[in-house]
Amino acid sequence: MASASASAELSGGPAVALQAPGYPLFGGQPVTFERTGGKVVGVYVPNWEPVELIERVPPQNLTHVLYAFLRLCGPGQLEKDAAKCEGKRDFEIGTGPIDDRFNDAFARYKQRAPHLKIVASVGGWGGSDPFFHMAPDAARRAVFAASVQQFLRAHPAFDGIDIDWEHPGSNGSANGVALGGPQDGQGYADLMTDLRRSLDALTAETGRPYLLTTAVNPTSPIVDRIPFKQAAAPLDLVFMMSYDFYGGWSPVAGHHTTLRSSAPDADDSLERAVRNLEAAGVPRSKLVAGVAMYGRGFTGVSVPKAGSAKTGTYPGAEGAQGYREFAGRLIDAHGRGRQGYRTVWDPVTQSWSLFHPALKLWTGYDDPRAVLAKGRFVRAQGLAGLFAWELSQDNGDLLNAMNRGVGNEVLSTGSAQKEPRR
Repeated sequence: MASASASAELSGGPAVALQAPGYPLFGGQPVTFERTGGKVVGVYVPNWEPVELIERVPPQNLTHVLYAFLRLCGPGQLEKDAAKCEGKRDFEIGTGPIDDRFNDAFARYKQRAPHLKIVASVGGWGGSDPFFHMAPDAARRAVFAASVQQFLRAHPAFDGIDIDWEHPGSNGSANGVALGGPQDGQGYADLMTDLRRSLDALTAETGRPYLLTTAVNPTSPIVDRIPFKQAAAPLDLVFMMSYDFYGGWSPVAGHHTTLRSSAPDADDSLERAVRNLEAAGVPRSKLVAGVAMYGRGFTGVSVPKAGSAKTGTYPGAEGAQGYREFAGRLIDAHGRGRQGYRTVWDPVTQSWSLFHPALKLWTGYDDPRAVLAKGRFVRAQGLAGLFAWELSQDNGDLLNAMNRGVGNEVLSTGSAQKEPRR
């Protein structure tokens, strides 16, 4: 059983978190919203999912889609990208038929949602190694920038580019080869400067404005090595990956996607992410808060709070599980735990989690009630909005909460809305 300092009543929480926002919080299907909040509501759409995934979302429920992922060719490229990189120069973007199919799907979707901005995200955790070779070198950056122009000309449904180089300074040996050093921070900033210049040149050619965004790990070790006073100016939005603060790599258990920090000096929350990036020189108006459409769990946890001992991850080696996989099965329509699990409200971190006392299993996740709180935080702090990784992991509950949280009004709760793919 959690201590009083760790959690309130295990199936309870503050009354405000349980107030109905005008639709069933745990209804398991999309609700249609009107974009009255004026904030970003973005989501990653991975290209390993069917193109139909985006078409099942009510078009008013999104302002930005991040297409995951484009990859760079040359040193550090992934073996699986060899076909896409055939005939490409080092540091050009590798493309293939899947990108064309998604371009067509996005073009169809934008006929229903002309306000929507689609940005192509380059890199990703496992696909960022080429950045370490490219960013510190001006000639290599120029090759990449020209390739970005070429991609956007050939894929007109896209409105810009997103750089998903998550860990400048060290790649954590993601692909078995250690890369990174002090030069990466300046290379990151120079890359943003060069890309902005290249996109502006493309605008002069086509008459279309193009977005430049970035997704970045917002913890101090990463943020402090990047000169954001330079890097922030060319950027339209900074997507703070305010999740994955804890996982199989961390020595202790913790909730991976919280609003508030677990301790005054803990670098493990959305609130701290904003502080880190604002201090580094990024205006709040460019900061987009992260939502995780998945949980990260641990085994051998006796007390569901950050810093608790663990014996492993749950479920499986990654410890990650999409929200749609446990919503309904382990959480009922009232937000209460099922099958021996309890939903835990932590007033310190302002988060909800799933805890099975008998089996000592603990999963931190973004509950719809927590997402509503993140949306209120976004509005109160003057942030740009919310985004999430990634759409196929949701059953509708979390994207609904993102919309309601940032102030969008409910238009329809009818059952005619199609549920995203299971």
